[in-house]
Amino acid sequence: MDKNQSSIKIAYLIPDQYWSSTVTSAVEVFHGMALSARTTRQVNFNRFEISLLRTTRKNISGFSGFKVDTRCFADPAVRDIQFDAVVVPSVWELSGVNLKESRAALDWLRDQHENGSIIAGLVTGVFYLAEAGLLDGREATIHWASVNMFKQRYPNVKVTPQLQMVEADRVITTSSTPATFDVAILLIQRFLGDRAAEFASHYFTIRAKDAPLPRFLEPSCNDTLVDAARDAIRLNYSAEISLDTLAKQLNVTARTLSRRFVSATGHNPIQYLMKQRLNIARSLLQSTDLQIQQIAEQSGFGSATVFCRNFKKEFSQTPSEYRESLPSRR
Repeated sequence: MDKNQSSIKIAYLIPDQYWSSTVTSAVEVFHGMALSARTTRQVNFNRFEISLLRTTRKNISGFSGFKVDTRCFADPAVRDIQFDAVVVPSVWELSGVNLKESRAALDWLRDQHENGSIIAGLVTGVFYLAEAGLLDGREATIHWASVNMFKQRYPNVKVTPQLQMVEADRVITTSSTPATFDVAILLIQRFLGDRAAEFASHYFTIRAKDAPLPRFLEPSCNDTLVDAARDAIRLNYSAEISLDTLAKQLNVTARTLSRRFVSATGHNPIQYLMKQRLNIARSLLQSTDLQIQQIAEQSGFGSATVFCRNFKKEFSQTPSEYRESLPSRR
C-alpha cells in the first residue's frame, strides 16, 4: 500500500453458510482503528474501506441465519478494484458444490494475489485458498477436524494443524476462530505498523492488558540457509552472537551468509539480531513490570545504556516513554 494512501482496502470474499463472527468481529476492529487514528498517530490514514463480496451471484446467509449486505465479486463497481487484502471467512457446511460454484471467484482471488494483495483464509475458508491453487507447495494450517479431508483433496499442501496461523508469500491460513483476531492484528501491523497493532490488541481487549502480542510466524524466505540462520538467531538471541560464529555453525563462510541474508531480508544477520532483541524487549515492556536493567539483560543487551540507545533509535521513544504510552498504562 502507498504510504500516502488514506484508506486501506480490504475485501471479505464470503461463501454461503459463512460463520458470521469471522466477518463481523474483525470488521468492527478495523472500524474502531479508523476512529482511533489520532491516538495511534496515523497521519495519512483515515479508514479501512471494507467491501463485503459474495462468491456467487446468488444471495447468501450465515449458517445461523445471520445476514450482511453483500455484492457479487463480479459487480462492475468492485471487480476491477485491487484490494490491499482479501479475507475468506470460515463456512459451516463446506462441500464440493460450494467450491465448484465459487470457481470464478477463486480465479479473481488468485488474480488479486498475483497483483499484490495479502490473502487470508479463516479456518474452513482455507479450503477456498487451496482450491484457488494459492497453497500449492506452501505450508498451511487448517482446523483439526478438517485435516484428513484437506490432505486428501490437496496433497501438494504441507499441512501443520498444530499452528494457529501460518503465513507464506502473502498467503495466511488459520486453524481456529480466535485466530480471526490474530489476522486482524497482523493486517493492522502490516499496513499501520507495530504501534497501531499494539494499540488494537490492548485497547480492544483482544488480549489481557498484561499479555504480550503474539509473535507472528515469519514466512519462509525460500532460502534454507537464511531460514536456518533466522531460527538460530531467534533461539539464541540473548547469547553473544557474531557473524563468524553463526556462519561456522551453519557450515558456510561469513561472506556467503551475509550476502544471502541481505538478499533475502534486506538486513544483515547482526541487524536482524538487533531487531529480534528489541522486539523481545518491547514485549517485556508491555507484559511485565521488570526494571529497565532487567529487560536489557533478558533481551540480550550488554547494558541498560546500550539497550536504551538502540531502543530510542528504533522506536523514537525511550523504553520508559514507550511503557507509559501503552493503553494499559493510562
